[in-house]
Amino acid sequence: MNKRWNVLALLLAVSTALAGCTGNGESPSSESPEEAAQDGITLKFTRISYNDVRPPSKDLWMWKKYEEMTGIKIEWEEISSGAVNERKNVILGSNDLPDAFYQLGFSQDELIKYGQQGLFVPLEDLIEEHAPNLKKLFDENPDIKKTLTMPDGHIYSLPYVDFAKSYSTIRLYINKVWLDNLGLPVPKTTDELRDTLKAFVTEDANGNGDPNDEYGWVMESGNINWSLERQLLGSFGMGNGGGKAAGNWIYKDKDGQLKTIFNDPKYKEVWRYMNQLWNDGSISQNNYSGYEYAQWVADAAQGRVGAFSWADPYYIGGEELYKNYIGINVLEGPEGDKVVNWMDPPTRGTSSFTITNKNQYPVETIKWVDYFYGEEGSLFGYFGLEGETYHMVDGKPEYIDEIKNYKGGVQLGAFQYVDNVYGGFFPYVEPPAELRTAVKGRTLDEEILASAEELEQFAPEEVWPSFTPTEEESKQTNAILTDINKYITEMRVKFITGEADLDRDWDNYVNTLDRMGAEKYLEIRRAQYERYKAQ
Repeated sequence: MNKRWNVLALLLAVSTALAGCTGNGESPSSESPEEAAQDGITLKFTRISYNDVRPPSKDLWMWKKYEEMTGIKIEWEEISSGAVNERKNVILGSNDLPDAFYQLGFSQDELIKYGQQGLFVPLEDLIEEHAPNLKKLFDENPDIKKTLTMPDGHIYSLPYVDFAKSYSTIRLYINKVWLDNLGLPVPKTTDELRDTLKAFVTEDANGNGDPNDEYGWVMESGNINWSLERQLLGSFGMGNGGGKAAGNWIYKDKDGQLKTIFNDPKYKEVWRYMNQLWNDGSISQNNYSGYEYAQWVADAAQGRVGAFSWADPYYIGGEELYKNYIGINVLEGPEGDKVVNWMDPPTRGTSSFTITNKNQYPVETIKWVDYFYGEEGSLFGYFGLEGETYHMVDGKPEYIDEIKNYKGGVQLGAFQYVDNVYGGFFPYVEPPAELRTAVKGRTLDEEILASAEELEQFAPEEVWPSFTPTEEESKQTNAILTDINKYITEMRVKFITGEADLDRDWDNYVNTLDRMGAEKYLEIRRAQYERYKAQ
């Protein structure tokens, strides 16, 4: 647990403080948004829409309550997730900007581009003078400030922060019912996983009399590359650096050298292992053939899914179904490697809130959002108010019955009231994991169906953010990665499915990457790492 929190005592104190915010009395908390209250101010924010699963932001309990607390009215423009990139580009190109972008997300390249064009307001001075919670966060966690600071020295966006490793990792979830049906233990190594998945698809694991209707590892198309493959990197000697490093194709080897993953001989062995799973029938063709989430959930409900990878088991589609699975944080590889590679740094998102040059109230806006980076605002965003959205039961928070008994489950139930429980990448600091699970009536291990303590034991030595590029570096890496990523995507499928031979064709694959700029890419990433360490 992060040292900033004193969990249950704090929650009780905050409940009292927040309750005072809506009355005539003055809140006893120095972090109260009342200090920033400005009656008559209206701000326009643009964000992603979740209106298919909860009320619009203008009608959400949390935002109506926060307007009462601050006196600031927010006019929300909500964009469907599928239209975000197109709409974002239209807004930025039209000069018809909102006052701020909320939870929308910009790449580092976009932050540099639009920051230097003057569309995004530099925030460092506003933070220093008017955002005590953010200032405290940066002082106590210098890496967070380093991650947000662009090469020109400015901060153009605010972070989404989560110190809980349990919520910053992806696990392998395997069907415990099937293990029990076949008398198999929970696999601990990559070899044991292969044997288990092979048994799943050949031995009628679901017990319905048909040995051919089970899938081994399967998810909707497009997930296998960034979930299962990246998990396996930590079992094949490429785990140090963490999940964002893997997303940028880099890791630190045992000699302390930063290397690229995509042309490493150890990566060849990851693909060899996945090719073995393919040959066993343990990786379904569905992973590469337009298999949709709805169909995957339907197959899971019919008892056909043996294993998948996600941050929590509830993604499989229901409060009852998830209980069929058990989580595996990390597998030991053939050379004894065992690192939880898919782990994010505390700064899980670097672009959760940006203020534009159209904003006439930047001071009031930074105060408005700064509240959620303190303990009080963090708890308010996730739990709401005692007596309205939760009660204290035996010294622990518990959501009200309307939330607990919601037909879509407790998480979506809470989403009918508060915003910071679904979708992620909000501009705030997540509450302690112990509280997030307690309010749902579960322990942390029950929440992830795995050992939270084990994550500490097998965490990477270093967990890097995405390194901040200069404008020139950004142009170079974008050009290189456009070609390299396209080629890797093509060859991954060929190597895993056996269309290409790993022993015969690997050297040609590596040589092709070299011609595309692999060495230059590594040179740039090493320079960025050195710059990051020197900050």
